[in-house]
Amino acid sequence: MEYLSKAEQARIRVLDKKKEREEQGRFIAEGLKICSELLSSSFNIQYAVISDDASSSALSLAEEYEQAGIEVCKAGTTAFSRMSDAVNPQDIFAIVEIPESSINIPQTFLALENINDPGNLGTILRSADWFGMKHVILGGNCADPFNPKAIRASMGSILRVQVHIEESLSKFLHEWKARYSDGELFGLIVESNASLKDIHQLPNAWGLIMGSESHGLSPETSSSITKPIRIDGTDSAESLNVGIATGIALYHCMNVQSGQ
Repeated sequence: MEYLSKAEQARIRVLDKKKEREEQGRFIAEGLKICSELLSSSFNIQYAVISDDASSSALSLAEEYEQAGIEVCKAGTTAFSRMSDAVNPQDIFAIVEIPESSINIPQTFLALENINDPGNLGTILRSADWFGMKHVILGGNCADPFNPKAIRASMGSILRVQVHIEESLSKFLHEWKARYSDGELFGLIVESNASLKDIHQLPNAWGLIMGSESHGLSPETSSSITKPIRIDGTDSAESLNVGIATGIALYHCMNVQSGQ
């Protein structure tokens, strides 16, 4: 097991920046959980790195990587910490290729617009995974799903949910409606007349569209919504966090779908 070169260390240290991830075509996945789950995923792992003082769990996982034919390198404790984005590094990370964002228009999907906080995005991906929503569309000024904070917040769900980045969310929605003319597009809009709890039946094709809690959905996206909905509350708080709101909406819609 060889030590990682200083030149490669320098390239890894800048992977916390979106521009660098795009130029290098790869991202860093940190920690025992996601590095373990990567082995059974469809993602292409370039190599893994362990710290000089790696725990027995990290060393055991490194052996699994080597048995799978994936290179494992070492790094000194200080060098490892400098490459890691985590406050408390877990002694192992993997360098992974960013997959191509190709899509066949899905029958059901969750779309996010202008969710620019990577922690919120990761939490939403985790909720989508939990409730069985396989396709997540990102439009507008969304955070990069391969941001280290988004990956950590997703708790490995980034590996199982198919994330598609669309330059124009409104264009995607128009194409979806042309393909699924009998489908329904639900959009969370605070001032809507209809409530989430009023949804008792879903068509075969449907989408749920969520905007940022500060600005909501853009006019272009709102014009594609066929069924605006709200989440009822007591009005004592100004708004719901978008991650929590998305989880509530997914819980309701996926349960309605499974009960049909």
